[in-house]
Amino acid sequence: MTEPATPQAQSATSSTPHRAPLLFVLTTVAIAGIVLTTSLLGLFAYWPYAAETPAWRLQAHGQDLGNLLAVATLLAALVPAARGSVAALGVWTGALLYLCYVFAIYAFAIHFGPLFLLYLAVMGASVYAAGFGLRQLQGVTIARKPLNVGAAVIASVAVLFALLWLASIIPALLVGRAPAELAEAGLTTNPVHVLDLAIVLPAMLITAVLARRGSGPSQTLIVPWLVFTALMAASVAITLMMADAWVPAALLVTLVITSVLASIRVCGASMPVRCTVPALDGAHRRRVEPSPEPRWQ
Repeated sequence: MTEPATPQAQSATSSTPHRAPLLFVLTTVAIAGIVLTTSLLGLFAYWPYAAETPAWRLQAHGQDLGNLLAVATLLAALVPAARGSVAALGVWTGALLYLCYVFAIYAFAIHFGPLFLLYLAVMGASVYAAGFGLRQLQGVTIARKPLNVGAAVIASVAVLFALLWLASIIPALLVGRAPAELAEAGLTTNPVHVLDLAIVLPAMLITAVLARRGSGPSQTLIVPWLVFTALMAASVAITLMMADAWVPAALLVTLVITSVLASIRVCGASMPVRCTVPALDGAHRRRVEPSPEPRWQ
């Protein structure tokens, strides 16, 4: 049983510069390394997508480019998050949520091949790491005005993408045939439609509604969802550019910019806020007085 630390120990602990647990850093670097490996192989080698149709291969290449942006976001947030920045920890968690989503699509919709276990590794590690990030963000509150801005952006994106996917699905159901893009991609169902309509978009909408009503756990998710939204829109925009669909790509670029600006507004970049990323090694645990509730201004 751990004994309470003495006042002297508490003082020493609070005055010692914070160090993130080694597992926190190593996990992030490992995820980033695997994502870089799979994405660069997808872009520059033929064999990862040799069994895919040209249309699905094009989308995979666009996603690979989007993954590079996600890795840059993850690594950029790592150091400030490790030093205790609440805002950076939110960005880090959002990038991991996005990678979990993307690599679930790779795992289910790319033909079995040498990269399969790597897809699973990123998917699984991202789930657990994002869960760790959300756990550390518990208790974060957001001032009313930026909260409303962030919630409005998240809700608008959820509704926009739901209408976009349903515009493809419902007409196909009415005529009794699969959407044309499924045949072009060589798929039985679109994993993006499945994940978005069943899980992601409802979760975003629920988060936005509950956050506006003052729900603490929902406020914790605002910044991660904004980061997720920006990365998702950026990947779709890149794919559309590769397909020479410049008008919808420009609209999605606008969405990316809006999500990024909303994230900055919510994080309150002008006011650094610190939190503690606790050590994962039980030998280093100490009982200290609870710190004030972190807050995004």
